[in-house]
Amino acid sequence: MSLIKAVIIDDEKHGLVTLQHLISQYCEMVEVVATCQKSTDAKRIIEDHQPDIVFMDIEMPVLSGFDVLSQFDEFNFQTIFTTAYDQYAIAALRLNALDYLLKPIDREELRDAIDRFTRRETTASKKQFQMAKQFTQSGVMDTLALSSSKGLHFVKIKDILYLEATSCYTNIVMNDGQVHLVSKTLCSFEEALNDHSFFRAHKSFIINLEFIKHYIRGEGGEVIMTNNASINLSRTKKQEFLNFFTKI
Repeated sequence: MSLIKAVIIDDEKHGLVTLQHLISQYCEMVEVVATCQKSTDAKRIIEDHQPDIVFMDIEMPVLSGFDVLSQFDEFNFQTIFTTAYDQYAIAALRLNALDYLLKPIDREELRDAIDRFTRRETTASKKQFQMAKQFTQSGVMDTLALSSSKGLHFVKIKDILYLEATSCYTNIVMNDGQVHLVSKTLCSFEEALNDHSFFRAHKSFIINLEFIKHYIRGEGGEVIMTNNASINLSRTKKQEFLNFFTKI
């Protein structure tokens, strides 16, 4: 099997050195063919070396990682973002089906990312990068990229009826009746949907408040959605839920 060629883009020298060391020690199937600290040189470095994977820092002077990628019309490489913790950046990457490593990079997470690449479980498109950039800048997103075995589905957040946890997966139920099964946990959606009209009604459900038809009183209560789905409301969430609505 031929080696996987990788390029590392990071404006911080210690970030480059650390990741390169981890790859050499724990990912014997990966060869780092080039590194780059200047974001303005990143496109040329990638084009010159034609890597299979680009490890891309998000926050860099002059051009962000998203800005670098926006210079490409087509992607003949897979991007794995590297970033220090930022709630908006992480939420954007998760929701747009983009792969990432959180700094300081853990060797097991690095190996998992390489495994996902070899299994072809990660995908990327210019639209995904653009939506992730929009979200990190404004904290607002109107579209989600949902990854499935058949590819990517782009859905409008406002059209999501509710999200239901099922083991390590999430069912995303749309207002038009479509259901998308996504290999992400419910928690990975909660933070990014917080600025929209969504509410964590139960450990297994996030509901869109715009699509509630009835509320039935009880210990916690029961919410009836516009598609007639019945969703139990957690007892600890009851008052918070009722506070959203003004009684007449």
